[in-house]
Amino acid sequence: MNNEIKKQSVNFLRGVPAEETLVQLIPHASEGYKKAIQRYGTDVLQYGHFSGFKPLRNVLAKQYNVNPERIVAGNGGLEVISLFFKSLPLQSNIIIEEYSYDRVVIDAKRYGHNLIGVKLTEEGINLKELEELIGKGNIKAFYGIPFHQNPSGINYTVENRKAVEKICRDNDVFCVWDICYKDLRYDGKLNSEIEVSDWGPILTSSFTKTISPGTKCGFMVVPENYVEYFTKIISNTRINPNLPTQAFISDFIESGEYEKFLAYLKELYKPRMDILNSALGEHFPQSSKIKITGGFFATLLLGNIPVDKEKEFIESAKSEGVNISSAWSAVAPNFKDEIQKKGLFIRLTFPAFQPADIGWGITKLKKAAERF
Repeated sequence: MNNEIKKQSVNFLRGVPAEETLVQLIPHASEGYKKAIQRYGTDVLQYGHFSGFKPLRNVLAKQYNVNPERIVAGNGGLEVISLFFKSLPLQSNIIIEEYSYDRVVIDAKRYGHNLIGVKLTEEGINLKELEELIGKGNIKAFYGIPFHQNPSGINYTVENRKAVEKICRDNDVFCVWDICYKDLRYDGKLNSEIEVSDWGPILTSSFTKTISPGTKCGFMVVPENYVEYFTKIISNTRINPNLPTQAFISDFIESGEYEKFLAYLKELYKPRMDILNSALGEHFPQSSKIKITGGFFATLLLGNIPVDKEKEFIESAKSEGVNISSAWSAVAPNFKDEIQKKGLFIRLTFPAFQPADIGWGITKLKKAAERF
């Protein structure tokens, strides 16, 4: 008989959905895929359109009030963003938030693009900095996460977001909003809708967090005059995405079950968000000032952990059962030195854990920090 007691631990590293949400999804997915195959037959088993499954594109086009030709549905949000980066001229200048989705930052660099960060504020981004950067010329695109920003959790105000859109439009700069966390707000409020015109802004999102990572489906709403060129880029990269998955998601949305599933997620994640806010406010009041209202992430700046002590501190926290890492890969190149001088910058995720585990993990993290 094994009498070994499992040591308590919490892994703040990866922003994965809670396991119970995937269990909840199993009957929907198993029945949904079956129905999709029966309903659409060989349409989802044969080669399909470069830009994705037409019924799903129709559903999304109706939601955003655009021509379905402007919808690109792919194998996850990161894929469609990567395709967009591929469509830009080599070594394009792209403005991002001072810290952003790390995989997007890494992917843009791999295409040879130059990333320039702009300061984040509690309202969104520093508009004066944005205007100054764009005013210098030769900026091709701005990429931002306006709802429950990854990794900070900041929610742009409507005024800030619209000002960003106007600055980009006036200067012929692509404005790309990653809205993958828009529907994941847990404080009982709803995030505002983004109005899309022929010009844009470009919207990109994913069903990874709202349905499941394994289904791998994301989409992008592109400008009217960019459809033909972008489709050529897609067709030279991949033939078609996962059509059975897109058929399932299309039917899931149309049936109304998707909205019910979102309501379930919000109810499940709210107490986890609340304990995160409470624990951070109690133990790190100066280091984490943003109140999280949704999404998957929060950030923490540990001012007493210098660069040369990072590895030692991370190992110390791990020995206590708290798994963390630095988040420097998420930081814009022009902000890295400035933020590193302030201390260790880490990203925390919370939806996958029970409230008690989140509170325990933050408490342990505080004790580990105090030792340094």
